[in-house]
Amino acid sequence: MPHHLLQLDIAVFTFINAHHTPFFDVFFMIVTWFGSGWIAIPLAGVALFFFTPRRFLSRTLIIAAVAGTLTGIGNTQIKHCIDRPRPCAFFAAASAPGGSYRVHVLGERLEQNSFPSGHAATAFAAATILVFFIKRKSFLLYAGAFLVAYSRIYVGAHFPLDAAGGAILGCCLPALIILSFRRWIFTLPPAKLENSHD
Repeated sequence: MPHHLLQLDIAVFTFINAHHTPFFDVFFMIVTWFGSGWIAIPLAGVALFFFTPRRFLSRTLIIAAVAGTLTGIGNTQIKHCIDRPRPCAFFAAASAPGGSYRVHVLGERLEQNSFPSGHAATAFAAATILVFFIKRKSFLLYAGAFLVAYSRIYVGAHFPLDAAGGAILGCCLPALIILSFRRWIFTLPPAKLENSHD
């Protein structure tokens, strides 16, 4: 990573992570859980179930599941390939620039596989899937996904570039998958076309 980019990443992290209050500690601990696959995926599935026309529902759920799963797999593989230390481990290293900074950690104290952020990738993937299939101002979900990504910096789990990398992955991969299969999703079989009055 270029030195100037690393320095900027560190500076932004320390600025966000160092400015904390009891209220925002609680707030961002709640927000960050919405980037967990155990929460984001069921919520997205419920939204798709209620807002997708029944004639397209099964195909929509299949592609959404494929997009979400591949995003998770891709995120994990990139993590292991890059193997970037988490903020706690980075600042604990004696040779680290700004090594004297004490990270404000909320929740589990993680040390490895920092890039990209899995929570950010999951939140943005869920938002992207819903934007494609539901619309109806669902683009506002990106604001929630941004808060999840920001929360990962606030709680001391990730650097800003980790969150940005997760956001890009969560937007691009599901979008490519959905666009690739869009025609199949929204093309009804001949038998259904004959019986459809919509």
